[in-house]
Amino acid sequence: MTTPYLVFEYADNGCLRDCLSNTKIAEELTWEKRMQILSDVAVGLHYIHHYTKPPYLHRNVTSKNVLLTTDWRAKISGFKLAKPITRNEDMKQNDIYHESLMMGKLGYLAPEYLRFGLVSLKVDVFAFGIILLELISAKEALVDGCLLKDSVDFLSNDVLEDTSGCVEKLKEFMDPTLEGNYPIGDALCLALLAKGCVEEDPHHRPTMNDVLKALSRIVLLPSCLT
Repeated sequence: MTTPYLVFEYADNGCLRDCLSNTKIAEELTWEKRMQILSDVAVGLHYIHHYTKPPYLHRNVTSKNVLLTTDWRAKISGFKLAKPITRNEDMKQNDIYHESLMMGKLGYLAPEYLRFGLVSLKVDVFAFGIILLELISAKEALVDGCLLKDSVDFLSNDVLEDTSGCVEKLKEFMDPTLEGNYPIGDALCLALLAKGCVEEDPHHRPTMNDVLKALSRIVLLPSCLT
């Protein structure tokens, strides 16, 4: 039996997590470069969700599995846990199925997967939301038991009514190495998009197609929407 391989160009800049954790390297990650990385990850996940037949679930989307080339283009790796979403008579609505064996990395695992072993394409969307939060804040997905997803509670509907207070909290959340060199309106839109991606209820999360449509209003993306 032939073993398939994925061949990547050499990721000279290593993984995204290591770059964000190194202050000197993080300073090279300008807002524009981060938007390009975000776009590359979104387009990659969109492809395996909407263009492969059957659709594939990555199941291990983390900043460690986002590799960066010399020109800061992102390549998704870690496909060992990837799984096709195949429909059968036992498949529930929206292609949700159950797994008894837990896989993946804490901090990126969707709550329905952690609690009930429920798996769908929305599991990848949740992990993408975490990577988005990492890109704009440089914070890790899980530190001392604290989940990064909980750090966007300041974007609740009640808080958003106080626009100035919300903006100040967002500035505190953003990666200080950016030194404020980013459009605050775009940053707020991205934080809200991330919040949508990490919603507790998977039915309330966007699809990767929805994510690309939202990003297209902020970042110039290839024409790959379905």
